[in-house]
Amino acid sequence: MERNEFIKKSMAFGGIATIVPTMAMSHEKRAIKELFDQQEISEFVSAAHKSLEDTQKIIEAKPLLLNCTSQLAKGDFETAIGGASHMGRKDIADFLVSKGARLDIFNYTFLGYDDFVRKLITDHPHLLNAPGPHGFTLLHHAEVGERKELAAWLQEKGLAETFFKGVFG
Repeated sequence: MERNEFIKKSMAFGGIATIVPTMAMSHEKRAIKELFDQQEISEFVSAAHKSLEDTQKIIEAKPLLLNCTSQLAKGDFETAIGGASHMGRKDIADFLVSKGARLDIFNYTFLGYDDFVRKLITDHPHLLNAPGPHGFTLLHHAEVGERKELAAWLQEKGLAETFFKGVFG
């Protein structure tokens, strides 16, 4: 292969090697921008507070909403499983968990993972006073989950409130 031919082929290959990844990345950026709008998320989170049937219909139509988070007030984030938990809707929480919902300490408290919650609070005492969605506390979640022993333990540790008022402004 002659020198000029080598240079032309190298430049052509180099151009292709630059263009292809750039095209792939621009497609990836477009995919990232395709997000659920806040109304869709809020509708789903709201359904999970009160209606198993509506929650099931929404997840069937849009399964990727499962772990989306709404923000009711600045810093007040809530998922569907969070709404089901603080409303005492075990049927909805169990359904969401069966679909792969991500759990947090408030959900674990509501669902009865007492030993796990005790371990978390023992290792990280500041979690005792962490505000959940809308300001509901771990004590509230233990009470609506009918976790009497865990509720008593939380109170022994110093948690007296079921709701932290004004925490989100």
